[in-house]
Amino acid sequence: MEVLQFTENNFAQALSNQYTSIEVIRSKNHFSYLLKYLQDKSIDARTILIEEDYVSKDFLHDYASYYAFCFEKYPKFCKRIHFFSTVFTKGEIDLLIIDKKGSLKSLWKFYIGFIVVKPIPVTVIGFTILKPYRYKSTFDSRNIWGLREYKIHLCGHEHVIESLVFQEQDSVVAACASTAIWTMLNKASVDFHTVLKSPSEITNDADNVAPDGSRLFPNKGLNLLQLCQSILRSGLVSEVKQPDLALTDKAGLIIGEVISCHYLKKILNSYSSLGVPIILIISVPVGDSQGLHAIAVSGYNQKAPRAISPKNEISFLADNIKKIYAHDDQYGPFVRIEFIDDYKVKTPWTESDPYNKPTIVERIIVPVYPKVRIAYEDIEILILGFDAIFTLFFGDKIIQDLVWDIKIVYSEKFKDLILASYLSNAEKVRLISKSMPRFVWLATCYISKFKIFEFSFDATDVSAGMIGEDFVCYFANDIRNSLVSYLIENRIILEPFFEHEEAKAYYDFLLSELSNKF
Repeated sequence: MEVLQFTENNFAQALSNQYTSIEVIRSKNHFSYLLKYLQDKSIDARTILIEEDYVSKDFLHDYASYYAFCFEKYPKFCKRIHFFSTVFTKGEIDLLIIDKKGSLKSLWKFYIGFIVVKPIPVTVIGFTILKPYRYKSTFDSRNIWGLREYKIHLCGHEHVIESLVFQEQDSVVAACASTAIWTMLNKASVDFHTVLKSPSEITNDADNVAPDGSRLFPNKGLNLLQLCQSILRSGLVSEVKQPDLALTDKAGLIIGEVISCHYLKKILNSYSSLGVPIILIISVPVGDSQGLHAIAVSGYNQKAPRAISPKNEISFLADNIKKIYAHDDQYGPFVRIEFIDDYKVKTPWTESDPYNKPTIVERIIVPVYPKVRIAYEDIEILILGFDAIFTLFFGDKIIQDLVWDIKIVYSEKFKDLILASYLSNAEKVRLISKSMPRFVWLATCYISKFKIFEFSFDATDVSAGMIGEDFVCYFANDIRNSLVSYLIENRIILEPFFEHEEAKAYYDFLLSELSNKF
């Protein structure tokens, strides 16, 4: 083992190998991004510990798929560089290792994570785990929802760190889409018991040949169908979200279609509770043109519910998302992405472009468990109807707008929320003891920061039916009774607000829930 002070020069030296010089390392986007990341005041790297002859399972898969058959004698062993936010020497670490009292454990509280350095040219950054920037899981903070626990073993000691794995795209055995899927599966394999594969195995799963009919290795990239096929063979299915915004020229002619920032925020907010990273297909500035690229989103920064004036269109809590965080295999983990306008976002690609050209989201790929059959759009169309009815009912009785939060959650999570709520004990017992599907959609309505009611829907049913599960009401009985009377008296006018084949059933569901259960 070798111990170095964390400096720019030492970091570049640690990342280099016999095929990749320090000068090449310094020229990489990853180096500048990771240097800044590790120097952040909430990370504060101070010491590098280099572990030689490290066996990386992910690299061994890639080695067996490609590098073992090269004439060049590429090594199969990597090196692993660890980072600590405290200062120590080689002599001190040696003493800690042999200390029978286990003093090495005292170092773990300063542990930041590690980077595996692969013994190949240029694309050297392999399996990487770094703790995220400091964050909180409450509102008004970063919500990094795509994390899992990893066990780190060093010198006979074990430590657990919560993060999401990252690695650089290996243009030989995996393109960016394969790496994005690999990142996603690292979390999904824990929650959904899916198959975790190496980037080369993911690429093999995509198809027998590349999009242009040529061989898969060396890999030049996967198309959308291949990407979804690879996800399917890992045990999940893909919900592909298509563009919702048409771009027009000065003459009003459509010149393209993109994902709007408003729609992107709604999708990220609604599926984030499953904890699985969501893949974005983005168009990034590359020289004088744009190129397609895949990244894995694992978090966002969302402001708390706040009072807003009533407006004609429906309001969503998702609009409070200010930034998102993604693993971009061309830069690094937890990359900040900011919203510019209706459809443009700012990424490191934008910042490095000499003309500061924006990044545009082309598609959203949401990996879900196969039993999830109801999509976000199926729920939103129902909420549009409920919102219209409640807006008319409240009228000028309220001076703040209704704000909706739509999420898919495990039913166990829903029951945890019920247990922590201020509902009556009888109501808590009824809901917690009720048999529910594994996944439910929740549509929660707020006025300012106050929750007023919450719908739950069966996420495993068919969209053509009436999938309402329950309705929890948080406002006073006199308001509830007034709402029941209003619904009965105005049914002919209000029922058509549900643009659904089962409009009558949903209206009856609302009336029944309000009338019989409270």
